[in-house]
Amino acid sequence: MLYSRVNNWAFVHVPKNAGTSVEAPFVELRNPNFERERKRYRVKALIPKLQAHHNKWSYWSEHSELKELTPVALSRNPWDRALSIYTYNLKTTSQNLDQDWGRIDHGILTKQGFKKSWMDGGFFVDGHGKEFEYSNETDRAWGQDDDQYSWLEGEGKWFRIEDQWDEFCSFTKLPHPKKINTTTRGDYRNYYDDELAERIATLFARDVELGGYKF
Repeated sequence: MLYSRVNNWAFVHVPKNAGTSVEAPFVELRNPNFERERKRYRVKALIPKLQAHHNKWSYWSEHSELKELTPVALSRNPWDRALSIYTYNLKTTSQNLDQDWGRIDHGILTKQGFKKSWMDGGFFVDGHGKEFEYSNETDRAWGQDDDQYSWLEGEGKWFRIEDQWDEFCSFTKLPHPKKINTTTRGDYRNYYDDELAERIATLFARDVELGGYKF
């Protein structure tokens, strides 16, 4: 969790919305000069438990270091994001086939494919991982089928990753990030039929309105 008391913001990292790229210059594992960069851009970092990294503002706002700061987050076209969630999970599970969860999840994702994984009863909406997603032991409190809107729940400021990087950087006083953790694929529209496009529009209706997005 990056934050700046000087510039009055706290960055809420919504998964699959370029947050890793924003945080990379200021994280020890990604930049050996992270302390210098934190000082230069007048930011600090709150280090949570690993599974709490992507938690929502409702979780972070309880920390005394973040009191009265404005939460900021990046939004993403929900159709593009839904595809990214699928391809990310497919890649991650394929890299962990030696573990039960990786082998089982990869089999389900491969069998269902992108469309069925988001339809009724599909991998992302069947609730099979709720005990892991909402865990008091790890402090994780989010699921992959949660809409982006829920990360701020009507508070703070949003910036679209498609066309508002200048505004984001102007507000936070952070540098323009370099893209990392990307997956090579075609235009997201090529992966949809009308039924799936409507399904994502329904599941993430608040996100569509939030960013003024269109398929």
